Amino acid sequence: SPKLAKIRQQQRVVHGRIQDKLQRILNSSMNQYLQEAIVTQRNGRYVLPVKADAKGRIRGIVHDQSGSGATLWMEPLATVDLNNEYRGLFIEEQEEINRILRELSAQVADFADVIKRIVESLADLDLIFARARYALQIDGIRPAFVEWRTFEQPKPPKHPNERAKWVPPPPNLHPGSTVWVKGARHPMLPAASVVPTNWTVDDDTFVVLITGPNTGGKTVSLKTMGLMVLMAQSGLHLPATEARLTMFNNVYADIGDEQSIEQSLSTFSAHMTNIVRILSVVDDRSLVLLDELGSGTDPSEGAALAMSITNFLRDKGATTFIATHYPELKIYASQTEGAVNASLLFDVETLSPTYEMSIGIPGRSNAFAIARRLGLDETILDEAMRFVGVDSHQADDLLGSIQDLRDQMEAEEAATRLAQRQAEKSRDLLQERLAQIEQERVETLAEAKRQAEKELEKIRLELRQVRRQIRDAESINALKKASKAVDTLEEEKVEELQPAPAKSTQTATVRKLRKSLEVG
Repeated sequence: SPKLAKIRQQQRVVHGRIQDKLQRILNSSMNQYLQEAIVTQRNGRYVLPVKADAKGRIRGIVHDQSGSGATLWMEPLATVDLNNEYRGLFIEEQEEINRILRELSAQVADFADVIKRIVESLADLDLIFARARYALQIDGIRPAFVEWRTFEQPKPPKHPNERAKWVPPPPNLHPGSTVWVKGARHPMLPAASVVPTNWTVDDDTFVVLITGPNTGGKTVSLKTMGLMVLMAQSGLHLPATEARLTMFNNVYADIGDEQSIEQSLSTFSAHMTNIVRILSVVDDRSLVLLDELGSGTDPSEGAALAMSITNFLRDKGATTFIATHYPELKIYASQTEGAVNASLLFDVETLSPTYEMSIGIPGRSNAFAIARRLGLDETILDEAMRFVGVDSHQADDLLGSIQDLRDQMEAEEAATRLAQRQAEKSRDLLQERLAQIEQERVETLAEAKRQAEKELEKIRLELRQVRRQIRDAESINALKKASKAVDTLEEEKVEELQPAPAKSTQTATVRKLRKSLEVG
């Protein structure tokens, strides 16, 4: 505003006068009483750093003191009035600024709704661009969403006798979710060091029990699955190669060791507190992720609780992924409809997990293999196997054989896919070459046709020229013959009818006529 501009102009003038007066003091003999030859501010007023022992040498007002007490920040009396004026101008400036802001705020208030909508739209645009940048950063893919499958309730038979004997089957409580993610990578881990995980679970399966060694990646896999679902439902691209997911209403998770010293909760109690809360609200459109279900207590009781909780979630129809060590849950998954085993593989040779997910096969017990690899005495291992039992050992060997067979089948399948891709590539190249040959044939025929038409047109032109020449030649010859015949006839008649002089004149006339005919 003009008033604000005037105030600031006055401030510059007063500030210059203050600086001039203080500078004269700095350049005078009084500078010997100063700690430094500088001008500074204290409490909005311009002051000089005066030595404490020279306080009485300079008349002024003390505004501050250094921490050591050696320096006093004094305002000389010569600048008090100017400082007062400068301070007053500062207050006027603030009042004018506040007045301008109030007026602007009042004007903006009339458009508050419009501005609010604009801000919301800008926030939406910023979110869209942020999602796009993040998708490029993680090399993400757009997930496909699959509708929930609807199950038709079985109808009773139409025949009365059959209807009387018919017992309706129990309803399928699971609405048919889809969790199909290939090449999933945890978004918070470096892409170069992450082993991609595959979650290929069809809509007939809604309970997945994951087993495997400690530090094998079960917890990270559960977190990755939860993040994939939440990211997809938030409109983000996924760090994966392929994804087909159902839209869940809720995602519940109990992952990690949540001991609470403040609440005096053990690992088991902390997990159970979360699980009780989840079980009270879960429904058939929920995704549930449970890590180490039933751990932290007596193994037999923990396994029993784990199976009971798993059965409850299954009956609720919730899509559930559970990481566990209990062998009882492996058996449960193999014998229960809608449930499936899964495992994270372990390389006994290197004594390290591969972090690769295998759907359909439970995790093996690798304790004996690892102990043997590390050099434990065979006598101790044999005795340990007897303690475990032959059946358990045979089952573990059977799992190993199944896994080896599955690895072989996957290798053969990969080789088959490679051969198929090579065959498809060869087929595509052949089709491309055939198309190229066909194109060349069409172009050759078209060029030949153009050349033939060009030659034909040339021949036609030459024929027309020949015809014109023939017609012209015939006309000239006919005229010459007619002229010659007329000459002969006229000469004969002249000779017969007229004397010699007249004959000469007539002959000249005939010649002139013939010449005019030739010219014409």
